[in-house]
Formats: sequence, C-alpha cells, structure tokens
Amino acid sequence: MLLVLRASLVLALLAGFACSNQEKPKPGAYCKISEEGHASACLQPAQRTYTEFFGGLAQNKLSDEEARQVEADVAQGAQSERPYEALSTLAYGYYRLARAAASHGGADPETLARLEHWNELLSKAYATSGKDADYREAVRQAAMDVGSRTPPMGLRCTDAGGNPARCDSTEAVVRAMGEVRDTTGVRGEIGRLFDRIFGTRP
Repeated sequence: MLLVLRASLVLALLAGFACSNQEKPKPGAYCKISEEGHASACLQPAQRTYTEFFGGLAQNKLSDEEARQVEADVAQGAQSERPYEALSTLAYGYYRLARAAASHGGADPETLARLEHWNELLSKAYATSGKDADYREAVRQAAMDVGSRTPPMGLRCTDAGGNPARCDSTEAVVRAMGEVRDTTGVRGEIGRLFDRIFGTRP
C-alpha cells in the first residue's frame, strides 16, 4: 500500500511539473498569446527587457517612447539581439491594444496608426529573414496568432485583388506572406508585401 501511495505521489509530481513547464520560456521560439489573454510565463524574459513597453500596456496605451525599443528590435528581424522576445512582445502588445480599443468602442487614430505600423514591421521582418527559416516561420505564427485573437480594428490594407480595403488586423499580412513565400530577392519580397497589404511600396 505504501509503495502504491509513493508511486501515485511521484506521478502526481511529474504531472504537475509537466504542466508548470508548458509556458516556460523557450529560447528561439515565438511565445503565443495565452488563452486567458494575460502575459504568459514565456514572456517573462521580455518583460524584464522591455519594462517600459509592458508598463505602458498596463495602462492599455503606449507612447512612442515606450514602444520604440520593441519596434526597433522587430525592425531588425532575425538580426536583432533578441528577435523572438521582440516578436512575442509586439504580438502581445498588438492583442492588448486591440482588446482595450474594442472595449472602449473602437480605436483612436493613434492606436490605428500604431497597429498599421506594426503590420508593416511584421511584413518587413518576414521579408528580410529568408535565410532564417525558423524565425520567418515564427513571424508567420505571430501574425496568425494576432489575427485569430484580436477583435476587428478596421486597419488600412488591400484586399486579395489589390484594392484599398479595411482589415480586421493581420489577415492581409498573413495572406501576403503566403503569396510571396517562395519568391527570391529580399527587395522584391518587401515591395510585393507592401503592394499586397497597403497598395504602395515603402
């Protein structure tokens, strides 16, 4: 009986350990937005790195200064010192700002402009990371994650036919990524991404 109890205790401890590690930080991986919408455990390193950004999110609004470092790191793509932390932080910030805007009846022009800019950053990060397949896939996952979790924002984009349109969030970014995935040439990819998303080149 004692052996059975000990075995049960060991199994319970192992199960608890496995559950506790499901959201542990994984270097070199995108940290998905949690089902509950709070900052996942895998964002803890990013919270230490981007304290101003997360401080702004706590108030459901970001200043340019609070967003600057995250945006700069995402703009560097796979060449950033912390590419996955920056990418995961941007995606979580996108989700938080969109949710906050929806809860207040819609986004103000500043928030809309910021989210449109973040769509541009995701597009650039994808287009310029052709030599890093893992990071490029992480960018695609981030865009899809944001698209599936955020409420409709009515962002400036283009439809599948290249006509000016309004997008909920990142659907035009994801569509454009799929269309140019096998295209060679970084400059060409960036141009095509912007043509498909915004109807204009950067």
